[in-house]
Amino acid sequence: MRRAATLLSVVLALPAAELNAHHGGSLYDSSRTVTVRGPVTRFHFVYPHTLVYIAVTAQDGQTVEWSGELTTPNRLARGRAAGSATPIRWTANTLLPGDVIELTGNPARNGAPSMRIRGLVEANGRALIGGEEAFEIERGAASAEPLPDGNGADFRGVWIRNYAHSYQNYAFTEAPPPMTPWAEARFGAARPVFGPDAVPVVQTNDPTYRCLPPGVPRIYAHPSPLEIFQFSDRVMIVYEFQSQVRQVFTDGRAHREGRPRSFMGESIGRWEGDVLVVETANFNEHTWIDRRGVPHSERLRVVERIHRGDNGQLVVDISVEDPVAFTEPWSARRVFDSVNWRLEESVCVENALLEEFSQFEREIMDYGG
Repeated sequence: MRRAATLLSVVLALPAAELNAHHGGSLYDSSRTVTVRGPVTRFHFVYPHTLVYIAVTAQDGQTVEWSGELTTPNRLARGRAAGSATPIRWTANTLLPGDVIELTGNPARNGAPSMRIRGLVEANGRALIGGEEAFEIERGAASAEPLPDGNGADFRGVWIRNYAHSYQNYAFTEAPPPMTPWAEARFGAARPVFGPDAVPVVQTNDPTYRCLPPGVPRIYAHPSPLEIFQFSDRVMIVYEFQSQVRQVFTDGRAHREGRPRSFMGESIGRWEGDVLVVETANFNEHTWIDRRGVPHSERLRVVERIHRGDNGQLVVDISVEDPVAFTEPWSARRVFDSVNWRLEESVCVENALLEEFSQFEREIMDYGG
C-alpha cells in the first residue's frame, strides 16, 4: 500500500471554523477540508492522541493509506471530542479493521495523505464525530456527606473546564501578559505545540513533553478533569493530567523556608467565608505559565480565589505576580462544570506511545522529501 501525492476523492474548498488545536496542529491547513472514504486499516486508541488509518482508492486507481488524528482516548471515552460532537462513548473496539468509514478534516499542508479529523461517518451514515447528535454529559450530584469542620463551601466532586474562547485552550489571556526583557527573550525561544507559533510535537521544547510537571497555573490549561476532596485541615485537588496532586493546607501554617523549589510550588489556603484563597509560592523556573510558552522565574506567586458561581459552576480567579518575568501583575479566570465522572489514568508517555505519535508526525513532515 503506497502513500501517494494524489489528492483524492473529494476536496472541499470550504473555510474551516477554528477549533481547539490538537497536538501537531501546525501540520494541517485549517483553511481547507478534504473528505475521503475507505476501510479501516489501523485504529490506535492510545495516548497522546487517537490515530485512525483507512485505505483509500485514489483517482489514479492506486491505494493510498490515509491517516487521521483525533483527541485523547479519555475524552473520546467520555463522549467528548475537541470542537465536535460525538454520540457515543468510544472504546478500543469502536473502529475495527475492515469497517468502511468516511473521514473529513483539515489536510496536511505539504500534501501528505493525512488530516486532523473533524468528521467521521460510518457506512450506515451515522456520524461518530462532527454530527448533530452529541453525548449527553452526566452532571455531578452534590455529596450527601457533611463537610468536615473548617470548610466554608462545598467544592467536592469532579469538575471539567468550560470555556468560550479558542485561546483558552492554550492560554489564560488572549494576548501574552506584559513581559520584561528577560521573559521576552525566553518567550521568543519557546517552541510550543499550541497557539499562533505552534510547531509539531517532534520539534517542541515544551517541558511537559519531557514528562515534567506542568506547574501552576498551567495545570488549569489542560483539557482534563480534576477532583476536589475536603478535609478539616486541607483541601486536596487531584488532576487527571499526569495524575498530579496538590495539598492545599488550611490549618494556619505558613510557607516553609529553605525547602527546594518545586514544579507545582507549595500551596497554603485559607477560607474567607465561602471563598477558598490559595497562595502558591516556592516554584522553580522550569515550567511555562501556559501552553504557548510564557515563562516565569522562581519569584512567581500565584493566588487563586476558588468559589461557586451563581449557576453552581466552580470559578477559579487567578492572580499572577512575578517581578522578574512580568512588568505588572495580571489575572485570569477559569470556570468548571460539575460532572459525574471518575478520574482515569493519564500518564506521561515519553516512551513507545509518544514515539508512535512522533513517528506519525514525522511521516507527515517527511512526505515527498
